[in-house]
Amino acid sequence: MQILLSIKPEFVEKIFTGEKRFEFRKQIPKQHFDKVFIYESSPTQNIVGWFSIGRIIKGHPDHVWKTCKSEGGIEENRYFEYCNGNAKMYAFEINEVHKFDEPINPFEIKKNFVPPQNFAYFETSSPFFNELENYSRSN
Repeated sequence: MQILLSIKPEFVEKIFTGEKRFEFRKQIPKQHFDKVFIYESSPTQNIVGWFSIGRIIKGHPDHVWKTCKSEGGIEENRYFEYCNGNAKMYAFEINEVHKFDEPINPFEIKKNFVPPQNFAYFETSSPFFNELENYSRSN
């Protein structure tokens, strides 16, 4: 199982430069996943690469912030604004990172593509995943 995350361009850049080593989320997928494909949100609106996940840190927003803040790639006030009163937060540790030489327009792969609000699952046997894998191997 793979997932697709929508991430703002400023944070995508920090992932690729290594400044951001944790991706914060309010929810995590219930199913096991191996790889996270990155959908860079507006104005880019393309799939720009992927990363593998290390550990997932979970807990109260204060705990997650204290554990990950030095490598979170976000200012404290923006992090807590994002938490928006949630009792639990998650931080995906970013391991291996791969940036595509050319971004992928997901609407060319899947005509009815809808960017995920949080994350979207896709099976490794799906045509969408196969297209992404073929592209990532050729770049």
